[in-house]
Amino acid sequence: MRRLIPTLSIVLAVALVGGCGTKSDDSAKPDATASAPSKLEPVAAVKQGMDRSLSGTLSMQASIKAGSQSMTLGGKMDPVAKAIQISGKAPEPIEVRMLDNTAYIKSESMEGEKPWMKIDLGKLKPTSTLRQSFDVKSQTGLIGGTVSAQEVGEGRYTGVADLNKAAEVASTEAGMREGLESTAKLAKDPKAIPFEATLDADGRLTTLSYTIATKSLGDLVTEMRMSEFGKPVTVEAPPAGETEAAADEMYAFL
Repeated sequence: MRRLIPTLSIVLAVALVGGCGTKSDDSAKPDATASAPSKLEPVAAVKQGMDRSLSGTLSMQASIKAGSQSMTLGGKMDPVAKAIQISGKAPEPIEVRMLDNTAYIKSESMEGEKPWMKIDLGKLKPTSTLRQSFDVKSQTGLIGGTVSAQEVGEGRYTGVADLNKAAEVASTEAGMREGLESTAKLAKDPKAIPFEATLDADGRLTTLSYTIATKSLGDLVTEMRMSEFGKPVTVEAPPAGETEAAADEMYAFL
């Protein structure tokens, strides 16, 4: 299991850095049922675009390169119901499911007797990367720190985000702010993270790509695609006979 932890940290950090959901009051949040505002200022359009994408169910695909590691992931999620199912190669096959406050992880790297490890997210430390990454709805992420953006084509934007500013506006719940601060410390220039984004006709963010040049891990290059907004999402727990609870001492590593 210990061999799996570094991979999980990188894979799930994508949700932490790329995800969104500000701590502003409800009146500032977009109405998922309303039509997209026309010609918002670019920074506002990008920020609200991520909020709109995460306001309901969706599918997500991601390609991540971190130094010498390359990973591909795909899944579906319901941020409101806190239900997530992700599978892919990181670089070996991996599957992760979350239902409310319980996560299930399946990977050949795990050293248990059964294929699925069951993790109580409530037992994780507030600064745990695993806990932060599963808390999709409360995340602010890289987009929350957008400092500049330009529309370079119909629905296409380029911009720059500041990880320090993202941390400042992040939720203090579940260690979100601490997680972004840790990512900022790894970056060579946390104040200037370049990104590209695409919004659909309804103002939802459908693609996001960014590169974080780190001090010791090489470039963290991420490409994300979001689609199937509003499509029903059902996530089921693995059969009880195929799961085993993580040992108490394992939580110190998660």
